[in-house]
Amino acid sequence: MHLIQTIKRDGGLQGEGDGGLRCNLFRKERGRLRKAVTASVAVASFALLLAACSSSPTTKPVAKAKGPIKIGMITSLTGPYTPLGTNDKLGAVQEVNAINASGGVNGRKIDLIVKDDTTNPTQAVVDWKTLMSDGVVAVVGPVFSSSCMAILPDVQASKVPSINTCADDSQVTPARKYVFMTPPTTLIVGQQLLAYMKAKGITKVAVAHDTSAFGEAGWHEMKAEASKYGIHFIYDGSFSVTSTTFTSILTAVKSSGAQALMVWGAGPAEVGLTTQFRAMGLTIPLLFSHAEASMLYTKPAGAAGNGAIIASSIGGIGPFLPSSYPAKSTIMSFANTFKAKNGYYPPEFAFDAGGAVAMIAKAIEENGATPAGIDAALNHMTITTGDGTYSFSPTDHSGLTTNQVAITRDTNGTLVPTKFTKAMVG
Repeated sequence: MHLIQTIKRDGGLQGEGDGGLRCNLFRKERGRLRKAVTASVAVASFALLLAACSSSPTTKPVAKAKGPIKIGMITSLTGPYTPLGTNDKLGAVQEVNAINASGGVNGRKIDLIVKDDTTNPTQAVVDWKTLMSDGVVAVVGPVFSSSCMAILPDVQASKVPSINTCADDSQVTPARKYVFMTPPTTLIVGQQLLAYMKAKGITKVAVAHDTSAFGEAGWHEMKAEASKYGIHFIYDGSFSVTSTTFTSILTAVKSSGAQALMVWGAGPAEVGLTTQFRAMGLTIPLLFSHAEASMLYTKPAGAAGNGAIIASSIGGIGPFLPSSYPAKSTIMSFANTFKAKNGYYPPEFAFDAGGAVAMIAKAIEENGATPAGIDAALNHMTITTGDGTYSFSPTDHSGLTTNQVAITRDTNGTLVPTKFTKAMVG
């Protein structure tokens, strides 16, 4: 034991590539050992050192982890949020396939394990626990805000980072450990819509919102900010995510004297509201959050949606961005691949989930494939995805600003940037 400790102090048994030095020290010590110790001790010492010298002159590095890196995903593949969740999955799978095709992350492929929460918060909790049993190192989603809020206690307890694709600000306000999000927050979307209304001279606004966590959060954030823009809400009505009739809300809006109707919600209900809005002869501006920023809204809404004002992540107007815009190449690379495979321009949800996978992959590349390493990397990450450029910090787990939010007009099914946004992007 004494001999080994002596050699370690001299550097003979430590460090990379020290095989030759180790054996030289052995030869120098051999004579001294024969005189200093009994034959039995010497034999044991020589045997130990000879075993060390019989190996390759260069010490072999510790074997790296092998096999796929498991990443989980919770999204809505059934229930009212099916269109959102389906595109979440398409975006995430596209990004995983691209990473794996280029050799994976640090030589390891990604294995994406997808769970369906059925647009049900209770199922989302079950899905989270299942993914933890599967050994995932990070999770993408959910897309349903009520599911995002339901899993928060389990995320905190598991200490496994979750990059959510829902847009409820309260999940990251204040910043929670292990919880991040990719969509623009309802706060910055609301601020940008309010700025647009102010620029258009609108001061009196009616609001309709669904009763999901997202709809409630968007409405309350916008209401809290409205006075800064000289805007007053003179009516608000609520509806469920499965509502199909909006007569009472629209009748009240029509008689309220509102100069515009702002709608907060996500899912098929907004299409029905749009159709009935037009059928009742309402002509005031109809505004939506970024949840409707895709063909998932514009296609079924058809002619009724023509002219609607819709907030969007910057990715939603990728084809209209000037070539000098910093994120355009990233946006269009993702968008062109998605469109070639699926036949339509990617909606907000595909950008959100694809970006989340890219963030996790970058975190693993920088800091290893452990939950703690991924979380540490995310807390200091700057990255450009299809949604724009994020700058995360320990106190900011949303990462985007109002400059990443576009205000668009539905023009025959295409989201075209308004003059307001054209001035912003240059």
